[in-house]
Amino acid sequence: MNTQNGNAFLYILIAVILFGVLTFTLSKSGNQDDSIDELDTGRVSIAANEILAYATSSSNSITQMQASSITNDKLDFMLPSDTDFNNDTALRPNMYKVFHPAGGGLNYKTLPKQAIEDDGSAPDPGYYIGRFNSVEWTPSVTPDILFVAYELTKTVCESLNTKLVGDSTIPAVTGETSENLFIDDQLHSGTNADFNISNCAVCEEKPALCISVSHGIDDKYIFYSILEAE
Repeated sequence: MNTQNGNAFLYILIAVILFGVLTFTLSKSGNQDDSIDELDTGRVSIAANEILAYATSSSNSITQMQASSITNDKLDFMLPSDTDFNNDTALRPNMYKVFHPAGGGLNYKTLPKQAIEDDGSAPDPGYYIGRFNSVEWTPSVTPDILFVAYELTKTVCESLNTKLVGDSTIPAVTGETSENLFIDDQLHSGTNADFNISNCAVCEEKPALCISVSHGIDDKYIFYSILEAE
């Protein structure tokens, strides 16, 4: 009888221990999931901050060039990958090149890996800076200088808007392709178009915002910043 009572007690003790182990495992798993979520959120925020910081660096480089009496219409956004990048010619002198050490000295960067959502078609994800169209709500029809982070993840796009306007909502741009509105047509097969209020009413008077543009399959998420409103 004592042996049976002892065995019963042992079984109960084992059951309690196993239940405790199971509870601990589930609790630990939940904490790990929370940690992973927090880590992902942190990485998204860091990626968004990197994009905003690079937009600021780009603006600063242009301001420095303007201080050297280089007007906006002379700014050259030739990329370091261009074969003529180091050719200092009368038509395209190095001092006018935003990315050249003799000009704006802006270091060309790639998008943070955490920020990229590549749809596999051209143009590639990345940063694009240029002066090729006019934004309707700027002072004149003179082309403005746009900074663009192209093909972002939705979460990074939401994070950018939260930081910029306090709302993660992503406005939709319609009526034109993303390339025609936000990338110099020397870099793609389309034709640049002005960025009008009819394309995005919510964007009006917003100097920087992350937006979505549908291209028939899903949305491309694009951050723009008006570096020079003319």
